[in-house]
Amino acid sequence: MGKDRKQFPLDSKDNCCIYLCRIISSCELCMDKLKKYNKQTELELEKHSDKDIIPYETYSELSDKSYNIISYLLNLLGDCQTSSISYFKYRKHIQSRISRGTLDIPLAQITDETAGLLSEFNKMRNWINHVPESLLIQEMEMVHSGTMQLPMNPVEITHYENVTYEYFEHLHLSNVEFYKNARQIIQAAKRDYSLLMGESIIYPRVIACKPLDVKKSIPTINSAKVQGLQAEKDGLEN
Repeated sequence: MGKDRKQFPLDSKDNCCIYLCRIISSCELCMDKLKKYNKQTELELEKHSDKDIIPYETYSELSDKSYNIISYLLNLLGDCQTSSISYFKYRKHIQSRISRGTLDIPLAQITDETAGLLSEFNKMRNWINHVPESLLIQEMEMVHSGTMQLPMNPVEITHYENVTYEYFEHLHLSNVEFYKNARQIIQAAKRDYSLLMGESIIYPRVIACKPLDVKKSIPTINSAKVQGLQAEKDGLEN
């Protein structure tokens, strides 16, 4: 894979096929989970349709599960860091090759809408994976206007018992919208993959009879070591 073990070389059709295959398969696993969580959220809304509030624990559980999946999808689709696996980065890299006259790796055309979604996912990825200071600025504006309180001493750690039906519904609608937009980008990635492979690709769901075991973690552990992180002491070090 070359001298730099942190960055996968997108310098051949074969490598690009491997790269897109990895992105698509990982995305589809995430999309299956998000679809399931969206259905669970919908069922909770139906269950509480005659009420004004929904237990916070119900909201928190579904919010945390969906947030984890959405964050991972944003990384897979919208990251632009040079050593990250990302469809956004892939298209920028291949577009740069094509603009320099290197035409060995084709790139499918995407609509302006899909291009806009890719750009939006890049911005969302950068926003969701850190806590922006703009959030504190907005909170302080509400404090100064008298619409929000910020106790300084004692510092109150607030746990809610319930959320409003409207608040829970907003979670559902935003996650459904995200799913739709992510699906549009993934379909674009599939067209690029099919173009490289020179054939139509099928994506069957397969149930593995063999249990997932700790050996599956070997690439993750070795990748962490390449990134300078300390390897876990689990007997899997090579």
